[in-house]
Amino acid sequence: MLLALALFACTGNDDQQVDSSGDSAQEDTAPDPDTIPVWEQHRIETNSTIFGIYASGAGVYVVGSGGYAWLGGSDGDWTYMDIDVDDADLTDLWGQGQDADTILAASTTIGTVAQYAGGTWNTGSLGDTSQLEAVGGSSASALFAVGFGRAWAYDGTSWAYEALPNNERLNDVYADGQQAFAVGDGGDCVRRKDGAWSACDTGSTSDLHGVAGSSIDDVFVVGGEGLVLRWDGSEWKTLQSPTTETLWAVFVPEEGVAVVVGSKGLAYEYQNGEWTKLPTGVDNNLYCVHGVSSSNFWAAGNLGMTLHYKAQ
Repeated sequence: MLLALALFACTGNDDQQVDSSGDSAQEDTAPDPDTIPVWEQHRIETNSTIFGIYASGAGVYVVGSGGYAWLGGSDGDWTYMDIDVDDADLTDLWGQGQDADTILAASTTIGTVAQYAGGTWNTGSLGDTSQLEAVGGSSASALFAVGFGRAWAYDGTSWAYEALPNNERLNDVYADGQQAFAVGDGGDCVRRKDGAWSACDTGSTSDLHGVAGSSIDDVFVVGGEGLVLRWDGSEWKTLQSPTTETLWAVFVPEEGVAVVVGSKGLAYEYQNGEWTKLPTGVDNNLYCVHGVSSSNFWAAGNLGMTLHYKAQ
């Protein structure tokens, strides 16, 4: 349901003006556009925190704490999806396709990746119980999973361990074909190229929480204290940020365009070098964002809060 901001006019001397004729006139107060919600709220009735989201255009899939997963639509109805992960948290979600052709992969805190195809979830061990924080890729045969000092690659058949240069504690990964960027705590950044991971210097020591791009030469990173970084194919640049709150996730629908979400329900869009606030009307932390275009995307966070933005 689209949230609306109700404006209440109060009577009394303090709220009235007197014109030159002596008649009283109510003061005209326009609503603040920075506070009017532009998202539809589709909250799931759960205490679970949503960490991963995939919007296909025909539906939206979310995963979160306690091993919970749901399939929803624009009508606001949610269908629970059962995944056998022993109540472990599902930390991220990657997806491709829609309806019967939907393919999904979800990382877990017990070192497994749950994969969905043909309407069925299957969970496979990577041979390591270390916590995974994220999964990403450009196709079902080119996926990467990262976590605390770990990186894995999937070729469509099996997962293979890949060494990191300094056992970086990684929080998110973005991939374009066989190339990838992964970011983590303390400014950690690694890049995969020619089948191997190497360290990359973003110039920041802040915790980096989210990474996404339109290509390997157009990548955005978000993190603590409102940090936003952009890779242009040759160097990392720090963008002027619209906030000092923690930013948790970023969605890049096209080159040079980014949607960021963060603590206290914050959401902004970056386009043509400018930031536009996208008021949500909620104060829940938002941990994930994904969509099908720059005018149609979803975000989700704690206490089952799920939001849909669709430009009018």
